[in-house]
Amino acid sequence: MGIIRGARTTGSASRHRQLLNGTYICGFVAGFDSTSTFILFPAIRDSLGGGDTASTTWILTIVGIVSAAVLLQAGHLTDRFGHNKIMITSAGMSVFGSVLSALSPNLIVLVIGRGLQAAALAGLGVSSIAIIVRETEEGALATALGRWAVWTAIAGVSGPIFSSVFVEYASWRFLFLTVVPISVLIILLGFPSWSKDHAIIERGKIDIVGTVAAMGGIALVVLALLEGNSWGWMGARSILSFLGGFLLIAVIVLRSKVHESPVVPLHLFSEKRFVLMTIIGFTSSLMFFGMWLALLSCAIDVWGFSLIKTGLLLTIMPGTMTLIAFPAGRFADSHGFRGVMVTGSLLFTIGFALTASTIGSAPSLIVMIPAVVAAGIGMATVLGNTTAAGTQNLHSDLVGTGTAILQTSYRIGGSLGSAVVAAILESGTIGMTTTHEWSIWAIVITGVITTLLCLLIRKDVRDV
Repeated sequence: MGIIRGARTTGSASRHRQLLNGTYICGFVAGFDSTSTFILFPAIRDSLGGGDTASTTWILTIVGIVSAAVLLQAGHLTDRFGHNKIMITSAGMSVFGSVLSALSPNLIVLVIGRGLQAAALAGLGVSSIAIIVRETEEGALATALGRWAVWTAIAGVSGPIFSSVFVEYASWRFLFLTVVPISVLIILLGFPSWSKDHAIIERGKIDIVGTVAAMGGIALVVLALLEGNSWGWMGARSILSFLGGFLLIAVIVLRSKVHESPVVPLHLFSEKRFVLMTIIGFTSSLMFFGMWLALLSCAIDVWGFSLIKTGLLLTIMPGTMTLIAFPAGRFADSHGFRGVMVTGSLLFTIGFALTASTIGSAPSLIVMIPAVVAAGIGMATVLGNTTAAGTQNLHSDLVGTGTAILQTSYRIGGSLGSAVVAAILESGTIGMTTTHEWSIWAIVITGVITTLLCLLIRKDVRDV
């Protein structure tokens, strides 16, 4: 798994604590970005987008496309050049992208800034998790990643609140500027460990063809998923994007069979638990990403809630995750991953089933509470533990690549989940209770599938 270390000197122990603190703040940045931009959307549409919703949506779409496209390469670079170095470099890119976004004079510049932020988030996510896996003693990995998830959840709670305050009393630009000092703090905490990285194995030349194919293929698939509803799933642009993406992914596989330093080391997929966690990551992301749109649309379009009120309601999800993630990780380290992940995904499914079966046209927080609480429990018990279980048996020089593959499965699953919910909503009548009820039942179905997959998890000697 990670590198087994001996006793640390006072100086090295201090650097170790600083480095881990930096990784947890990376989790905060990721959570903050993912939950805050939706609240800024109407203000940005009015100020830079000229009221054009379709054009302004690119500030959201570009994040999914770029982050998915660069994840694999970020993992490859992390293992090649060092986990610490990529984390610090990504934090620097986050500073630049955030400043560009905050000062953007028009929508095009803002989209470019958001693209840079997305690339930085991909690097921060992969490298910080790789460092946690590398630096954590055997038998404590789920606990450590649970702590990382807690920081992500805290950001998930604070993001909508800060966004609402900035939009109401100042400017949406201030939210992007708040990311700058946080990213600088990551650099300051990580820089003393710049050269104290994992043992880097000598590798061959970078597979340029494979790299371009990976970035292009995944970007095209995610683009088709994100735009399929507006383009039409059987439209020429959707079909060409899917075909082009799958052809490029086929190129990745073929290159990986023959290249001395492939973008995707295919022998990773001989590890059965890693493969299962990749599949669970995909199916769980279907529900975790789709649920935001399903619940958001129901509260706004059926119940007439304001965007701010809805955002505050949905903060119950990361709030619950804050309370559950750390103890869930400790339980997984002590008793294995299967029990906590099956329980979490089952409670998620039950909570959404209760909401779907009782929802009506009259606003009712009591009806929504089971879903938002269950969502927090599900995210706390499944997401972090999927990463922990998937990377547990990987050699330290492949942790970055393995983490990137897992996160790519999350990103593609999330894009598909959002697309499915959007398609259900658009196929019916927005505002009609039945239409929104079906979108929530779709989340229930993915919960059932994820629960069944979690039942396939077998105990490993490292689980106990």
